[in-house]
Amino acid sequence: MSTQQMRIRDFGFGMRLALTLLALTVLAGSGVSGYFMKIHHDGRDEVDGFTIDDIRAHYHGIQSRAPMLQALEDNHPADLEEASRTALIEWLKSDTLKDDYDNFDLGDMAPETIIADNCISCHSSDATGDDAYPSLSLRYFDEVMDVSVSRKVNPMNEKVMYQSLHAHSLGLASLTIVTVLLLAWTRLPRPLIGLIAFVTALGLLMDLGMWVGARYWEPGVYLIVAGGFMYQVGVVLSLLAVIADLWLPKFKPRDD
Repeated sequence: MSTQQMRIRDFGFGMRLALTLLALTVLAGSGVSGYFMKIHHDGRDEVDGFTIDDIRAHYHGIQSRAPMLQALEDNHPADLEEASRTALIEWLKSDTLKDDYDNFDLGDMAPETIIADNCISCHSSDATGDDAYPSLSLRYFDEVMDVSVSRKVNPMNEKVMYQSLHAHSLGLASLTIVTVLLLAWTRLPRPLIGLIAFVTALGLLMDLGMWVGARYWEPGVYLIVAGGFMYQVGVVLSLLAVIADLWLPKFKPRDD
């Protein structure tokens, strides 16, 4: 049998079983990688729940001012007493947002009291009138916290990034070469094999290739996410095709 005509279905039973088990192991690892990303990055942006901001914080960093702080410094609301405005600004800039929100010792200068007396009339779900903002309610603690947090999250340490990038590049590239070669030895149509291999390789390059760029160019974060998705889809499709081809009945090889 010439190398050009080789198909993985032509391997012996033991080799096909071994390849199947290895492919299933990689598929399981691909599934676990998504869960690992969630638990590893969840809260990276200092907000509960796994979102794109967690990925942004890891690769690019996040610097944002609390919307409430921005509004107060922009003199909103205009009729707020200066002492109350100063008290809220100092609270928003402090490290005790949750602890001091309803601090009894602060008396009338407690943030909860100031907000209730000056903001709820406009910022509540049932507010009406020309100055009402029912879509931005400040009636409850969780609603206030959503607009009270300023964030400064630095991206991962540069030395750690290069160490991780080195390991990921060599390991994943080697795994991908083996995967696409096995795919090439299946009986799938050549154009389809080429498309899957291309998407897989491009996805890996986009993902790993933007780790450095995303530190300085925020849109690079989206290329990392898109590339990671493309890579995972490509690997999963490749290995499923390999497993199927290993066990489907033989038929006359096509002419290439």
